[in-house]
Amino acid sequence: MRLRSSAVAVAMAAAGTFGMLASAAPAQADSIPDNLCGGVIDVDYCLWYNSNQKGGWTATYENISNWAGWYFSDGGQGTNGVNTPVKNNAASYANSRTDKTGVSYYNSNYAGASDVAPPRDLGNLVKTYNNNASFRWR
Repeated sequence: MRLRSSAVAVAMAAAGTFGMLASAAPAQADSIPDNLCGGVIDVDYCLWYNSNQKGGWTATYENISNWAGWYFSDGGQGTNGVNTPVKNNAASYANSRTDKTGVSYYNSNYAGASDVAPPRDLGNLVKTYNNNASFRWR
């Protein structure tokens, strides 16, 4: 009798565990389309001239101590801002990396107010909106 009760208890526990696994919420896909950041996945930090990833864009996979000399190009998200300097003109971002956080800074040489972009995140700049001067991975 004791053996039968133990077997029933084990079976019920296993069924409960299986039921929890079967009803678990599916993993949520990230919000970055594979082609948004120039089609380069898990490498780039991208900036756009307009909010919501629109207009001219630029991308980097390395730290940029000063955006001077960089210009927005046509990335297929609209031509507003194309050939405009990136420094102090960016409105939105996307971080296509899975392993690093990207930080946009108000001043050159990674100083001042900053906007933080976790891995596989996109959004509009807030603290550095049209006042972005440098960028660094961390």
